[in-house]
Amino acid sequence: MKRILLLSVVLLASCGSQTEAVTPPATEALAADRFLTELRADYPVTLSPIAEGVWVHTTHYTLPGQAPIPVNGLVVIDGEAVTLIDAAWGELATLSLIDAVREETGLPVTRLVVTHHHADRTQGVDAAEREGLEVFTHPDTPTLAARAGWPVPNTSVAALDAPQSRTRVGKIELAFPGHGHAPDNLIAYLPDSNILYAGCAVRGAESRTLGNTLDADLPLWRESLLWTKATYPNTQTVVPGHGKGANLSLIDATVALIDAELGQAN
Repeated sequence: MKRILLLSVVLLASCGSQTEAVTPPATEALAADRFLTELRADYPVTLSPIAEGVWVHTTHYTLPGQAPIPVNGLVVIDGEAVTLIDAAWGELATLSLIDAVREETGLPVTRLVVTHHHADRTQGVDAAEREGLEVFTHPDTPTLAARAGWPVPNTSVAALDAPQSRTRVGKIELAFPGHGHAPDNLIAYLPDSNILYAGCAVRGAESRTLGNTLDADLPLWRESLLWTKATYPNTQTVVPGHGKGANLSLIDATVALIDAELGQAN
């Protein structure tokens, strides 16, 4: 809204008379700086370093009547640019995230991995694409996002179509373990630092429930997690989509929650 108001003022200044007013470049830069300052204040970003050139980014989203929900992702320096693994929940929050990452790293943010089609992963896609980021996601994610009414990523990765498939995006290995928390949930592994970004395929260390299971297939989710643990046995750090990270114990804990839920269903 602040950006819209700012643009409205500029348009009024340029269209209000026969002699068009031209905003001096210094004034434009000042307005842009003010916008970003207010944006960062309204949508704060936490960047927590966990390895050389790798941070966990955390933002928050508030649903009516609920406490703010922490939303995690990764920031990965890859050469002379930065890849985001998941953006923030919302367009303005994503713009704030991109600005914070540019300031922290001094590098351009050029890629975004979207790990599945749910709102907490796709609602920043349009803002990211407007900023010029190249998007990587599961081939089914655009269709699933469109059906759900969420923003639709413009591109996907055909090589990740089949369960247990893997491919590389720069220094990051992307994998599709199979149906889990969602039918299209991807994970990302950083072999240089043995970091596994499992996203919403695992629950945070403090979680005692499976959370949203509307799109989950519990038996397949369990199978996907066991494949993930067997495929990346050298993992030292596991980052969940929400909440606190740990090590491979997060996979074990999530499997235990699935087993408990399946036991109750039987």
